Amino acid sequence: MFPFIVNPAAKSWHSKAYAEKIREALDEAGIENEFLYTEAPGMTGTLAGRFTQTQNPEIKQLGLIGGDGTLNELVNGLPEDPLPPLFYIPYGSGNDFARGFQLPVTETNGPEMAVKAASLKPRTVDIGRLSVNGGQPSRFIVSGGIGFDAAVCFDMLHNNVKKKLNRLHLGFLSYLVLGIKNMFGCPLANGTLVLDDGEQTIPLKKLAFLSAHNLPYEGGGFFFGPKASAQDGLIDICAVTARNHLRFIVCLFGSLFKGRHIRMKGVYYFQCRKAELTLDTPLDIHTDGEVHEKSARVSFEVDPAKIRILS
Repeated sequence: MFPFIVNPAAKSWHSKAYAEKIREALDEAGIENEFLYTEAPGMTGTLAGRFTQTQNPEIKQLGLIGGDGTLNELVNGLPEDPLPPLFYIPYGSGNDFARGFQLPVTETNGPEMAVKAASLKPRTVDIGRLSVNGGQPSRFIVSGGIGFDAAVCFDMLHNNVKKKLNRLHLGFLSYLVLGIKNMFGCPLANGTLVLDDGEQTIPLKKLAFLSAHNLPYEGGGFFFGPKASAQDGLIDICAVTARNHLRFIVCLFGSLFKGRHIRMKGVYYFQCRKAELTLDTPLDIHTDGEVHEKSARVSFEVDPAKIRILS
């Protein structure tokens, strides 16, 4: 049995038709399958719980179709019992996980790779977590952040630009378009960054944003965490300060060119297991594009939980 969990809302509700292509390929290969569709936000982890290795030892892999947000739902709803390795088909507008993890499975070769899934090798993937004001943590598999990038994520959820670009199959441009909208007026804050329980303390003036990375890319290809790896047990911190918005804009575009921004003045880059940030002004916060309440205090760390991805 090869079960699949599908987010039907992915790519402006085109994923259901795509899932049928996967089903047809499995049927033709004589591989027994089952497709389950999420019906509400947060349901991915609940459905995955039906297929844990403890309850279903005969299931050797679990399929998942959706974007980075679908993966985020999965890691935030992980069951206590271990899941079988995930066969993940990236079917979103940004697909930063697939890009950063160099996943060989794509939307194009998905049906063919699904048939070969049993021959793929699992790779263990780290998970990060973010806490706001010391509260209940939320997990992220790509990145979490505070400031500019989170403000863009807020617009991604509340602005029709993403939906319109998805219809044109240009959803990957959403972050860029909304980023340009926000870069001229994003608030700047002063604060202090503390790494690994006090091993390092860094004062930050006029912080535009701070992103914590499990993987190098976010926002559909911005290379904010060029050294990040989901298999090193570390979180990469990229903090961008700017004396003015023009310098900030130059830095943003520098991130598109092989991560050159980390060599620019006012950009701080660290690798750590834990980071705590306190600001004088509350800013927007996100985990994998999911927006949280604004706050002036946030922490990031490596989560004990892990998943396995077939690749």
